[in-house]
Amino acid sequence: GALPSARLLEKYKFAEFQELTAAVRSGNLGQFNAALQTFLDIFVRMGTYLVLEKAKTLVYRNLIKRVHQLEGGGTQLKLGKLETVFHLLGEQLSLDEIECIVANLIYNQYVKGYISHEKRILVLSKNDPFPFSSVKAMRES
Repeated sequence: GALPSARLLEKYKFAEFQELTAAVRSGNLGQFNAALQTFLDIFVRMGTYLVLEKAKTLVYRNLIKRVHQLEGGGTQLKLGKLETVFHLLGEQLSLDEIECIVANLIYNQYVKGYISHEKRILVLSKNDPFPFSSVKAMRES
């Protein structure tokens, strides 16, 4: 569940992973996609590209967590706010696509809550809506 530090990546000559880990930490989808494209050939040769694609789930989780915090940390988050954030990051996703991403995050237990499709709202759990244990589970799979 812990991401390597920049110093550790430099020590073992994995500098191409620095941008990816920073993007996962901050939930910056644009930075993650750009880093993935920049080092695509290296990641394919190393055999890590598909694993890194799977890490995009953590970027989505952390992005939603960050938006949730910026919105005051309540139990409801409008999917329209997420749509705006995705558009600002260069991802042209519809509300239905965003709802699908969020539904998968809920299903995989990266987010605790449910979606009110009628109101287009993500209703988050009052207790630990972004469980750390789900990140550990991803690492083990």
